[in-house]
Amino acid sequence: MSTVWTPRVWLSVVLGIFLQPFVFLYVNRPGLFWLYLVASLVTAGVDWFFGLALTLAFSLICPLHAALIARRYDPAQARRWYCRAWVPVGLYLLLMTSILGTRLYLYEPYSVPSASMHPTLLEGDLFIAQKWGFAHRSLFGQRLPGSGLVDTARLRRGQVYVFYPPDQQVLYVKRLMALPGDVIALTPDAVVVNGQILPRTLLVDAAGRRVYRESNGGQSYRIQELDDAPPGEVRTFKVPPDHYFFLGDNRDNSNDSRYFGSVPAEHIVGELVWHWRD
Repeated sequence: MSTVWTPRVWLSVVLGIFLQPFVFLYVNRPGLFWLYLVASLVTAGVDWFFGLALTLAFSLICPLHAALIARRYDPAQARRWYCRAWVPVGLYLLLMTSILGTRLYLYEPYSVPSASMHPTLLEGDLFIAQKWGFAHRSLFGQRLPGSGLVDTARLRRGQVYVFYPPDQQVLYVKRLMALPGDVIALTPDAVVVNGQILPRTLLVDAAGRRVYRESNGGQSYRIQELDDAPPGEVRTFKVPPDHYFFLGDNRDNSNDSRYFGSVPAEHIVGELVWHWRD
């Protein structure tokens, strides 16, 4: 003789608070699980783009809806395999582990914190960094396995990367200009890498700024100089082994390798592969 099963109201509330959409598996409503899961993912994306906190509403809506279903549950329904409390808990942990692993080792979203990459990146722009092949991986301040191993073929002049400057714990996003062993000279009129002047073409000369199209390492990108910036002196740097030299595209308003020095390879977190502007 089989035992009649009904979901417990108190457990539905607890699971709804902590697991949110996954609670609907426990109360035998897989259709609602998928509906709430899609809604929560869309809402999380909206929160990320616009800096909102709408996702918090699911910690209230899901337990209330699940508790109502549990109170009115028809015990004549067949109990499915996913109605056991440990199943939604396990699926939730699997999803969270997958998301965490993706952000640690594959891709991670960031926002641009300053004007140092004008006109390429503006403050508040959102971008995705590709992290595999790079060396810096940490969780709660602890370095993870694989840190320190870097695929140097992924570090190319002219590309944009995310990194930690020497002796700092704040992420920067800048353009890689010189590789280990390179000699880079910064003059008032151009950047010179290993004796070769980087070609650039004037695109805009208005509103107190000049925008150029510059090329380096097969990459073409825009840089900006400010009319009211004081004339800079010629500065020459030799990039040490296993280090990389970065500049901001806003050349007269960027804290970069001119000031904090070349960046060790193991401090580089990832390469910008996609960005979005509001």
